[in-house]
Amino acid sequence: MLSVCLALGSPSTGTPAGPGAGAWLCCAGSPSQSVDPCCHFPCQHQGVCVRVGPEGYECDCTRTGYFGTNCTLPELWTRIHKLLKPSPAFYHFVLTHFKWFWDIINSTFIRDTLMRLVLKIRANLVPSPPTYNSDYGYISWEAYANVSYFTRILPPVPDDCPTPMGTKGRKELPDPQLLAERFLLRRTFEKDPQGTNLMFAFFAQHFTHQFFKTSGKMGHGFTKALGHGVDLGHLYGDSLERQHQLRLFRDGKLKYQVVDGEVYPPTVLQAPVHMIYPNGTAEEQRLAVGQEVFGLLPGLMMYATLWLREHNRVCDLLKQEHPTWSDEQLFQTTRLVLIGERQRGWAGQARVGTSAPAPCSSLLAHGYLI
Repeated sequence: MLSVCLALGSPSTGTPAGPGAGAWLCCAGSPSQSVDPCCHFPCQHQGVCVRVGPEGYECDCTRTGYFGTNCTLPELWTRIHKLLKPSPAFYHFVLTHFKWFWDIINSTFIRDTLMRLVLKIRANLVPSPPTYNSDYGYISWEAYANVSYFTRILPPVPDDCPTPMGTKGRKELPDPQLLAERFLLRRTFEKDPQGTNLMFAFFAQHFTHQFFKTSGKMGHGFTKALGHGVDLGHLYGDSLERQHQLRLFRDGKLKYQVVDGEVYPPTVLQAPVHMIYPNGTAEEQRLAVGQEVFGLLPGLMMYATLWLREHNRVCDLLKQEHPTWSDEQLFQTTRLVLIGERQRGWAGQARVGTSAPAPCSSLLAHGYLI
């Protein structure tokens, strides 16, 4: 590339010899460097691109089901699988029609077997062990054994690529806020074709916040690495100190307040834990729960409120059955009960929201989360 540069322009002045000839000259300030071929993302089907020499590359097609220079040639089993697999449109049609058939499935033992199969199939779509994390764009032991970096599915864009997307697109990405407003902002209501609503999104986000938690001090690429299980840490706190601040230490219950006859989480004045709220939110309107970011979204605080009520309700039931139990035993046993409820609810064995004590509007009506 350097010899072409010298032939087309003057290396001392950086002036090209003719129109368009300056494409190689110092557009990136380094005429002797070639573009990383992995910037073109040549490897298909989750193949890993490895740079070889100054301008070459290789595709690692291990465990992809494909082979060839760019992992584009299917292996025998992959060919058979693609031949027999129905199209996504067919899946969608079957899953959204024939209600009588699905009623029969859901009322028999076939339901549990089918759900286990679906969960296994969906889980296998995620590479395990993970190929990349947020710090390494190539195969490494750190990516395999990491518990602090967020794992990533798609490969990162290599360093020093011509554009933020590799070789395509603009030199500078548009403002994310502008994109969100252009594509996601709605002025009129649109019914979801799947029959769900925003509560499902809040439910999923509330669930994952117990083990996906960004470490703000270390940066957005890190998690707090507190564990990957369902422990309701977003209800009880991610540390013993936070848990103690939220506990009432009487009858195993969590702290709460009663507003207009309804139970809500305590304020930060009653439970002095760190919570993140929009600037200007009064302390008496800042509710305190196990996850500090739940005050930013009404749906997350609503679910936190429901689980707080459920915890204290179960405490009352256990207290009646076991009047000799201490506060600690009541609390720990109730936590186990709620973890079981959460696991069964997420697995689809219980209907979520059928006995919700209060709607989200109650939180808004009392001035919280504004």
